[in-house]
Amino acid sequence: MRTDGRAGLVSRLPVASWRLFLAGCASLAVGNAAAALDLWWEGLGVQASVAVMVVYFSLAWVGLARPATSWPWLRGGLATTLLLATAAQLFEGGSMTAAWSLLVHVVVPVMVGADYLLVGRTVGRWWWSLSWALLPLGYLVYYASAGLLVYEFLDPFGAYYQLAVLGFLLAAVAIGFVLFGLAGGRQSTYDHDISLSGR
Repeated sequence: MRTDGRAGLVSRLPVASWRLFLAGCASLAVGNAAAALDLWWEGLGVQASVAVMVVYFSLAWVGLARPATSWPWLRGGLATTLLLATAAQLFEGGSMTAAWSLLVHVVVPVMVGADYLLVGRTVGRWWWSLSWALLPLGYLVYYASAGLLVYEFLDPFGAYYQLAVLGFLLAAVAIGFVLFGLAGGRQSTYDHDISLSGR
């Protein structure tokens, strides 16, 4: 029994190591942003990277004890939010050559997207793609209440502010559906009774 327990633990190490590495990359991204920017915490990509750091460090350790736990809704939502931040950066014509921007807008989003698409058995239900937009919506609430101007197209005094907000949220939904569609091909081989916990 002890041998089986050790074998089970060893079999979980690759996924746990991958997620620890991912969390480490997110930590590096946040650290670089904090060193390079005065108000580093205001951007959507940096805030999502902070969340990735916390979630993936936690998931790596929880997964060692409970391998069926994968938090697929949260992983998909973080992937959607990070890719949305990358799209916003590209839309603004922002540079991605700085180390912090490359990590926040390219490396971490690609890794989190790959983790949702390729790691774990649960991809979720179709309406998750809609609900993932709640994360960017929460950011917009913070953005408006704090009077931020991180993105020019989200200037509250701009002529097309309402349309920009709507487009921002629709882009989040579109990205979510693309992610779900790419991952959905694996769904048919698994149980249909899927919970938010991923168990």
